[in-house]
Amino acid sequence: MAVNAQYCAFFDFKATEPEMVVSTLKGMMDTGWGKNIQGTKSLFSYQFNGPNQATHSIQFCFQDEVAFANFFTSWSLSTEAQLFGEKLGKFTEGINQALNTPLWYKNDWSNDQAFMIYQLDISDTQAYLNIFKEFTQTMAKKLGFENNSYGIGYPIIGKVKDFTHFVWIGANDVESSLRQTKQMLSDDLFASFSKDAAGIRKVVTTTMMVRVMDF
Repeated sequence: MAVNAQYCAFFDFKATEPEMVVSTLKGMMDTGWGKNIQGTKSLFSYQFNGPNQATHSIQFCFQDEVAFANFFTSWSLSTEAQLFGEKLGKFTEGINQALNTPLWYKNDWSNDQAFMIYQLDISDTQAYLNIFKEFTQTMAKKLGFENNSYGIGYPIIGKVKDFTHFVWIGANDVESSLRQTKQMLSDDLFASFSKDAAGIRKVVTTTMMVRVMDF
């Protein structure tokens, strides 16, 4: 989510022809409809996504309800958007749609290129948030990702039964993301954090999300 973004729409899909997805999306975003979207527009790929069949995600992030509502309304009114949407459907299979909102986060994620995503089932949100904030801010300074984005969000619409929240930790590139994750998992602070959170959260899935392009 870009700085101050409060709503991010995720359209997760399985791509049968990724190169056609990119060219079709670029054409869609170059239309009057695409240029008038009052938010960020990005395409991400999922790496090592476990049982989730989604390979990519189109994400639109908005700063307020008005910007999101305008986007939502404009889709049904735009012939251009509908035509490109039909074309996109020839190369993709929709997997999941969700409107997400941040609970707490640090820094602008539009500068990050790779993200570790942890989908969680949390039973006590406030207790987990308190533990998470202290842990991530300390770990960010220790491992050197204090200028990258990290935070916790949840699907406000489109929730699935498997998880209630998701955590992300951004990085400059895939190599940095893997290195930081490996260091974090072997750190004593992580062991202590996991122990404190054990009774209130369950890790459902983990995946890496990589920025393909912004529009």
